[in-house]
Amino acid sequence: MNIIDFLCDINPKNNKVVTWRLRRLITLRLAQAYNRINSPKYYRILNCASFLEFRRYEDNSLRLNSTNFCKIRLCPMCNWRRSKKVFSIVKSIMDVIENDYEFLFLTLTCEAVKGKDLNNQISELYRAYGKLYGRKEFKKAVHGWVRCFEVNYNWETQTYNPHFHCILAVDKKNYFNSKNYLEQDDWCLLWKSCLDVKYKPIVWVEKFKSSEKGKGKEVAEVAKYTTKSSNIMANLKEIKDYPNDIKDFVKSYVDSISDEIVQTIDTALHSRQLMGYGGIFYQVKSTLKNSKNDDDYIITSADGEEVIHMPFEIESYRWDIGHRNYVKVVYAGSNDEDDENDDDEVEDDD
Repeated sequence: MNIIDFLCDINPKNNKVVTWRLRRLITLRLAQAYNRINSPKYYRILNCASFLEFRRYEDNSLRLNSTNFCKIRLCPMCNWRRSKKVFSIVKSIMDVIENDYEFLFLTLTCEAVKGKDLNNQISELYRAYGKLYGRKEFKKAVHGWVRCFEVNYNWETQTYNPHFHCILAVDKKNYFNSKNYLEQDDWCLLWKSCLDVKYKPIVWVEKFKSSEKGKGKEVAEVAKYTTKSSNIMANLKEIKDYPNDIKDFVKSYVDSISDEIVQTIDTALHSRQLMGYGGIFYQVKSTLKNSKNDDDYIITSADGEEVIHMPFEIESYRWDIGHRNYVKVVYAGSNDEDDENDDDEVEDDD
């Protein structure tokens, strides 16, 4: 009897299980939504990361070597890898310039809108940001910036909340004591003017924490997903608690809402530049090896090149529909003896 070897990828930095299986399962749920709305993107998401090839190094760690990412904006698997790469790039830029610059975390919002108005609202946000970094107040205060777009869905009000998360580089020595310093209200009025609205939009600005851990949290906020899968799709665990006679109805109802959200956001994000860099951030980014190709989700960390000459062996895994897990591929002629591993509930350990 063949013994099945499931994928177990342990992050050597924190000793946690990397949840490839969970992300694949969530991706398949999103694929179902694309299928229900008759989108051709269904087939790409369905096959996303269905085959994983790793390098296993002498310390027993795994590093992704090859796979088939779909690169679709809402894909949970691709969003995860993209987030890791953006985090690495932004953090690397800040490490280079932190001796000369202080960093601000800025969030720019607008009023929530219904689905039919989302596309136009996003266009207005992008137009307003273009006006913002052209304003003299912004130019005098800010020497560089990175901007990330995010959109959330509110299941209670059935509205969408598009907004920007930004990191700004300001002069470390003089900004907070100069006439160029902008208070919270200054940022709010400036953004209100750029949006050209009558209401007062919510704007949040704060100085980065001095500790490395604090800085990491704020960088992660900018690098996080464009929209979270948990925000798009209802929690099926809650539906399981419903009585059997209405369970199917409830699932069908929430699926219909998820389908509408997917179609609305997917359409609104078409051809949008979700990440943007300016000033010193753009200049330094162009010098980083890891940022040459923003769409390369294989090498996501800044140290990706460092291990390239270390000895390794290739391991491959394919998604098995029956086991709902990644199963090691043993090629003909291999003498590998696989150990049985039935513990596939790894998602809660990440």
